Amino acid sequence: MQSLVRRKNAPTLWTTLVGLAFATAGIAKLAGIEPEAKLFRSWGWSKSDMQIMGASELLGATLLVTRSTQRLGALLLSASSVCVLQEEIRYGNDALVTPRSVLLLAALSGFIKRG
Repeated sequence: MQSLVRRKNAPTLWTTLVGLAFATAGIAKLAGIEPEAKLFRSWGWSKSDMQIMGASELLGATLLVTRSTQRLGALLLSASSVCVLQEEIRYGNDALVTPRSVLLLAALSGFIKRG
C-alpha cells in the first residue's frame, strides 16, 4: 500500500476547516441570503458593503490554501472578523459575538508558523 505523502505547501486540516467556515460565510453574504442581508441592514450597511465583506471572507479563505499565502489570508480574515465583531457588539447581537470571536481566533491562528 502506498503511503500518503503530504505536499509541503498543502494546508493542514485545521487551516482547511477554518477556510471552509469562512468560505461558507462569504458565500452566504455574496448570495445575499436573507438572514445575512437582514443583519447587515440592521447595522445600516448596504448590500454592496455586505458583498464586499463576503468577497473578503471568500478571498481570505482561498488564500489559506497554500502556506505561501496563508498569512495574507489570515490577515484579511482577521480584519474582516474585527469589523463584523465590532458591529455585533455595537448593536447588541450577543448571540453572534461568541461564534465570531471564535472565527477571529481561528483566523489569527494563521499567523502561527508551522514546520
